[in-house]
Amino acid sequence: MSASPPIVLFDGECPFCSRSVAWFGRRNSGARLIFGRNSGEVAKVLGEPHGGDQGTIVVWRGSRRLVRSTAVLAMLSALGGVWRWLAIAGFIIPRFIRDGVYDFIAQRRHRLSVCSEGARLSLLDLAE
Repeated sequence: MSASPPIVLFDGECPFCSRSVAWFGRRNSGARLIFGRNSGEVAKVLGEPHGGDQGTIVVWRGSRRLVRSTAVLAMLSALGGVWRWLAIAGFIIPRFIRDGVYDFIAQRRHRLSVCSEGARLSLLDLAE
């Protein structure tokens, strides 16, 4: 019996977040990750706050809720191959440093990527 793939909840209104998830989606052979909006139905079922957690990406791996840099590294690890090794190397870095870098980028994410409405990602909104 194989474990279910991690569920990734992201800010579907943020172009930077959508492009980041699209990057993961292009490398997601074998559906190793499931994507949904952080304010969607799946997020509600998982117990996320109303409107989603707008401050971070969230990965649910089984019953564990991962956020920030740990969530990103879990996503890389799930892709397998060289990405898994990169994630292992990333976990060596202390979390306060990883999360500091994550927070720096997250605070500027709306300025980092400007795209038109048509370029927004709608990967999988799981029954939404």
